[in-house]
Amino acid sequence: MEQLIAEYGLFFVWLGCALEGDTVAITAGVLAHKGVFPATAAILAVVAGGWTTDLVTYYGARGFREHPRVLKALSHPFAQRLTRRFVGRPLLLTAIFRFIPGARFVAPVLIATATPIRSATYIPVTLMAAVVWGTLMVTIGDKIGGIVSDVWGYVWSPRLPALVAIAALLFYCLKVMWRYWRAPDRP
Repeated sequence: MEQLIAEYGLFFVWLGCALEGDTVAITAGVLAHKGVFPATAAILAVVAGGWTTDLVTYYGARGFREHPRVLKALSHPFAQRLTRRFVGRPLLLTAIFRFIPGARFVAPVLIATATPIRSATYIPVTLMAAVVWGTLMVTIGDKIGGIVSDVWGYVWSPRLPALVAIAALLFYCLKVMWRYWRAPDRP
Protein backbone atom coordinates (compact mmCIF):
# COMPACT_ATOMS: atom_id res chain seq x y z
CA MET A 1 0.00 0.00 0.00
CA GLU A 2 2.76 2.47 0.90
CA GLN A 3 4.47 1.69 -2.41
CA LEU A 4 1.30 2.68 -4.30
CA ILE A 5 0.89 5.86 -2.28
CA ALA A 6 4.57 6.68 -2.64
CA GLU A 7 4.38 6.06 -6.40
CA TYR A 8 1.01 7.67 -7.23
CA GLY A 9 0.31 9.66 -4.07
CA LEU A 10 1.38 13.04 -5.38
CA PHE A 11 -0.77 12.61 -8.47
CA PHE A 12 -3.76 11.98 -6.23
CA VAL A 13 -2.80 14.97 -4.08
CA TRP A 14 -2.77 17.13 -7.22
CA LEU A 15 -6.10 15.70 -8.40
CA GLY A 16 -7.70 16.01 -4.96
CA CYS A 17 -6.60 19.62 -4.59
CA ALA A 18 -7.92 20.38 -8.06
CA LEU A 19 -11.31 18.90 -7.13
CA GLU A 20 -11.67 19.67 -3.43
CA GLY A 21 -8.82 21.58 -1.83
CA ASP A 22 -8.33 22.11 1.88
CA THR A 23 -9.06 18.60 3.16
CA VAL A 24 -6.75 16.96 0.64
CA ALA A 25 -4.02 19.56 1.22
CA ILE A 26 -4.07 19.02 4.99
CA THR A 27 -4.10 15.25 4.48
CA ALA A 28 -1.04 15.62 2.24
CA GLY A 29 0.70 17.43 5.10
CA VAL A 30 -0.15 14.59 7.50
CA LEU A 31 1.20 12.04 5.02
CA ALA A 32 4.34 14.12 4.44
CA HIS A 33 4.89 14.22 8.19
CA LYS A 34 4.73 10.44 8.22
CA GLY A 35 7.37 10.27 5.50
CA VAL A 36 5.13 8.93 2.74
CA PHE A 37 6.50 11.67 0.46
CA PRO A 38 8.63 14.79 1.00
CA ALA A 39 6.90 17.91 2.32
CA THR A 40 8.28 20.02 -0.55
CA ALA A 41 6.78 17.63 -3.10
CA ALA A 42 3.46 17.70 -1.23
CA ILE A 43 3.45 21.51 -1.29
CA LEU A 44 4.20 21.55 -5.02
CA ALA A 45 1.40 19.05 -5.73
CA VAL A 46 -1.06 21.03 -3.57
CA VAL A 47 -0.13 24.34 -5.22
CA ALA A 48 -0.36 22.81 -8.70
CA GLY A 49 -3.76 21.26 -7.97
CA GLY A 50 -5.24 24.43 -6.53
CA TRP A 51 -3.83 26.63 -9.24
CA THR A 52 -5.08 24.27 -11.95
CA THR A 53 -8.62 24.81 -10.71
CA ASP A 54 -8.10 28.57 -10.58
CA LEU A 55 -6.94 28.68 -14.20
CA VAL A 56 -9.50 26.24 -15.61
CA THR A 57 -12.38 28.04 -13.91
CA TYR A 58 -11.16 31.49 -14.96
CA TYR A 59 -10.55 30.60 -18.60
CA GLY A 60 -13.71 28.49 -18.77
CA ALA A 61 -15.76 31.43 -17.52
CA ARG A 62 -14.08 33.79 -19.98
CA GLY A 63 -14.85 31.45 -22.85
CA PHE A 64 -18.45 30.80 -21.82
CA ARG A 65 -19.57 34.18 -20.46
CA GLU A 66 -23.09 33.87 -21.84
CA HIS A 67 -23.61 30.18 -21.02
CA PRO A 68 -26.65 29.53 -18.79
CA ARG A 69 -24.56 27.79 -16.12
CA VAL A 70 -22.17 30.71 -15.85
CA LEU A 71 -25.09 33.12 -15.65
CA LYS A 72 -26.70 30.92 -12.99
CA ALA A 73 -23.47 30.86 -10.95
CA LEU A 74 -23.27 34.66 -11.14
CA SER A 75 -26.89 35.02 -10.02
CA HIS A 76 -26.32 32.91 -6.91
CA PRO A 77 -26.72 34.95 -3.69
CA PHE A 78 -23.13 34.18 -2.65
CA ALA A 79 -21.84 35.51 -5.97
CA GLN A 80 -24.00 38.59 -5.55
CA ARG A 81 -22.52 39.24 -2.08
CA LEU A 82 -19.00 38.85 -3.48
CA THR A 83 -19.85 41.23 -6.28
CA ARG A 84 -21.17 43.89 -3.91
CA ARG A 85 -18.21 43.56 -1.57
CA PHE A 86 -15.32 43.23 -4.03
CA VAL A 87 -16.38 44.68 -7.38
CA GLY A 88 -14.49 47.88 -6.55
CA ARG A 89 -11.41 45.87 -5.50
CA PRO A 90 -11.04 43.05 -8.03
CA LEU A 91 -7.29 42.65 -7.42
CA LEU A 92 -7.96 42.05 -3.72
CA LEU A 93 -10.58 39.43 -4.59
CA THR A 94 -8.12 37.77 -6.99
CA ALA A 95 -5.53 37.56 -4.22
CA ILE A 96 -7.76 36.26 -1.42
CA PHE A 97 -10.63 34.24 -2.90
CA ARG A 98 -8.79 30.99 -2.20
CA PHE A 99 -9.04 31.78 1.51
CA ILE A 100 -12.79 32.59 1.48
CA PRO A 101 -14.92 29.49 2.19
CA GLY A 102 -17.18 28.73 -0.75
CA ALA A 103 -15.55 31.21 -3.13
CA ARG A 104 -13.17 28.82 -4.84
CA PHE A 105 -15.30 28.31 -7.95
CA VAL A 106 -17.55 31.36 -7.89
CA ALA A 107 -14.84 34.01 -7.52
CA PRO A 108 -12.83 33.09 -10.66
CA VAL A 109 -16.08 33.17 -12.67
CA LEU A 110 -16.88 36.58 -11.21
CA ILE A 111 -13.35 37.85 -11.84
CA ALA A 112 -13.39 36.58 -15.45
CA THR A 113 -16.78 38.02 -16.32
CA ALA A 114 -17.39 41.12 -14.19
CA THR A 115 -13.99 42.71 -13.52
CA PRO A 116 -11.26 44.31 -15.65
CA ILE A 117 -8.66 41.75 -14.39
CA ARG A 118 -6.92 40.13 -17.36
CA SER A 119 -4.68 37.09 -17.68
CA ALA A 120 -1.44 39.02 -17.27
CA THR A 121 -2.56 40.04 -13.78
CA TYR A 122 -4.66 37.00 -12.84
CA ILE A 123 -1.96 34.39 -13.45
CA PRO A 124 0.81 35.73 -11.17
CA VAL A 125 -1.56 36.88 -8.41
CA THR A 126 -3.34 33.53 -8.20
CA LEU A 127 -0.02 31.67 -8.39
CA MET A 128 1.29 33.58 -5.37
CA ALA A 129 -1.99 33.00 -3.51
CA ALA A 130 -1.82 29.28 -4.34
CA VAL A 131 1.78 29.10 -3.05
CA VAL A 132 0.81 30.77 0.24
CA TRP A 133 -2.31 28.60 0.56
CA GLY A 134 -0.51 25.35 -0.31
CA THR A 135 2.36 26.02 2.07
CA LEU A 136 -0.07 26.95 4.84
CA MET A 137 -2.31 23.89 4.37
CA VAL A 138 0.56 21.39 4.15
CA THR A 139 2.19 22.98 7.21
CA ILE A 140 -1.08 22.68 9.14
CA GLY A 141 -1.29 19.03 8.06
CA ASP A 142 2.31 18.47 9.13
CA LYS A 143 1.56 19.93 12.57
CA ILE A 144 -1.57 17.78 12.85
CA GLY A 145 0.56 14.78 11.88
CA GLY A 146 2.98 15.68 14.68
CA ILE A 147 0.15 15.89 17.20
CA VAL A 148 -1.31 12.60 16.01
CA SER A 149 2.13 10.98 16.27
CA ASP A 150 2.58 12.28 19.79
CA VAL A 151 -0.85 11.18 20.92
CA TRP A 152 -1.43 8.04 18.86
CA GLY A 153 2.04 7.24 17.55
CA TYR A 154 1.82 3.58 18.39
CA VAL A 155 -1.19 3.18 16.07
CA TRP A 156 0.74 3.98 12.88
CA SER A 157 0.73 1.18 10.34
CA PRO A 158 1.23 0.88 6.58
CA ARG A 159 -2.57 0.94 6.16
CA LEU A 160 -3.01 4.29 7.89
CA PRO A 161 -2.38 6.46 4.78
CA ALA A 162 -5.16 4.60 3.00
CA LEU A 163 -7.45 5.06 6.01
CA VAL A 164 -6.63 8.78 6.13
CA ALA A 165 -7.39 9.09 2.40
CA ILE A 166 -10.67 7.19 2.80
CA ALA A 167 -11.61 9.33 5.80
CA ALA A 168 -10.87 12.52 3.81
CA LEU A 169 -12.97 11.26 0.89
CA LEU A 170 -15.81 10.32 3.26
CA PHE A 171 -15.62 13.75 4.90
CA TYR A 172 -15.78 15.41 1.49
CA CYS A 173 -18.78 13.32 0.40
CA LEU A 174 -20.60 14.12 3.63
CA LYS A 175 -19.85 17.84 3.14
CA VAL A 176 -21.25 17.73 -0.41
CA MET A 177 -24.37 15.87 0.75
CA TRP A 178 -24.86 18.35 3.60
CA ARG A 179 -24.67 21.27 1.18
CA TYR A 180 -27.10 19.55 -1.18
CA TRP A 181 -29.69 18.91 1.50
CA ARG A 182 -29.36 22.42 2.93
CA ALA A 183 -29.64 24.14 -0.46
CA PRO A 184 -32.85 26.16 -0.71
CA ASP A 185 -33.33 25.46 -4.44
CA ARG A 186 -33.00 21.68 -4.12
CA PRO A 187 -35.41 19.79 -6.49
